[in-house]
Amino acid sequence: MELTTYKVLTGLAYITLIYIATYSSWKKGEKEGSVFMLQYLRENKFMGDSDYAKFMRHIRTDKKIAKIDEISPQELKKKNEKD
Repeated sequence: MELTTYKVLTGLAYITLIYIATYSSWKKGEKEGSVFMLQYLRENKFMGDSDYAKFMRHIRTDKKIAKIDEISPQELKKKNEKD
């Protein structure tokens, strides 16, 4: 009985470790791929400096909108009152 429990716990630990490693590797690769793509577009003149600036401004506003959507209206009012 003890050996079976040990094997099950060891197996779950390995599966958890593989899941965490895969997830973190995927997120890191996703970021590096995006940065590489933008750099490639700039270097090969598919996207000029002004287009790059517009694109980054667009991404930043999208992130701000997503962050605001996560905050409730009451929390947003409190935050604005503090500022």
